[in-house]
Amino acid sequence: MILKIAATGILILSFFSSFVDAQLRWVPKENIAGVHLRGLCVVNDSVIWASGVGGIWISSSDAGASWSKGVIQGADSLDFRDIHALDAKTAWVLSAGNIGRIYFTKDRGETWELQYENNETGVFFDGFAFWDDKSGIAYSDPINGKFLVIKTKDAGQTWLQIDSTALPAVLKDEAGFAASGTGICIYGDSLVWMATGGGTRARVFKSTNRGATWNVYDTPLKSGGGTGIFSMAFLNKNEGVIVGGDYVDSTNSDKNCAITSDGGLTWQLVIKGNPRGYRSCVTIISGTKLITTGRTGSEFSHAKGRSWTGFSSDGYYSCDCTPRVCWAVGRNGKMALLKSRDGP
Repeated sequence: MILKIAATGILILSFFSSFVDAQLRWVPKENIAGVHLRGLCVVNDSVIWASGVGGIWISSSDAGASWSKGVIQGADSLDFRDIHALDAKTAWVLSAGNIGRIYFTKDRGETWELQYENNETGVFFDGFAFWDDKSGIAYSDPINGKFLVIKTKDAGQTWLQIDSTALPAVLKDEAGFAASGTGICIYGDSLVWMATGGGTRARVFKSTNRGATWNVYDTPLKSGGGTGIFSMAFLNKNEGVIVGGDYVDSTNSDKNCAITSDGGLTWQLVIKGNPRGYRSCVTIISGTKLITTGRTGSEFSHAKGRSWTGFSSDGYYSCDCTPRVCWAVGRNGKMALLKSRDGP
């Protein structure tokens, strides 16, 4: 069943694309879902998809003026922590938890096709990403000492597991985090990175050939227990940013952000002007500009993540942007919007 919901009382606050507007803040929007939302995909200035607890998805094709909402049949016990959409009609959702499923729609959510299911002990998918409209990759927490990685080259009609011998072994207690579905990142035609934490070191797994072979690299982010890398973004094949920290101690800003200029081989900790606490998502706006968000607030950077400036104390789980529009989603259906002053 799909509900069409009109969003009332919409307020859009513009912000300078140069990030110098003292009024920069998230503008709360009407709560459409009513449940935790972590999956978020802003396709363009008009098309937005989000997903979350209880098998729920929501979407808008008119910049948030109205929304469609639904629960996927047979999935009301699942938590869809990642979503990827191509347009207003076409989207995939990925569930986290001890049942790993991928569903696909090509008719605006009227129907959903179950493309993949895994109930193996230890499965817990953390995120997925797509190089193009056919080719994608997803990763789960380790099973038998190796991350479970699957990929598709036919728009999800088949998802095949990558041979685990191609992957480096994990450290004790090492895993991914399904905080916003952005612990996996792709760039170009073949590059992919996966983020980890929980073990003795927070690390980044990298493949240059769509997952056929992998290398793994240490980072300086805090790790162990509920700490590590929760999100990453690459501006190009060399320059990237990772954020995270301690999701239990959300205000702790120690070792929660690092940058790379060599494609993830080495990472430099951001110490001065780093985010003000644990952050679960980082995303690119355009050029050198990024936004990061988490339970205790949000920051922006116009310096490729080398330094950050706080602009909100409102907590959100995920954020995603076009060069002119940013959305955020979070706890109990919270949603918010930013819109650039240089937009239409």
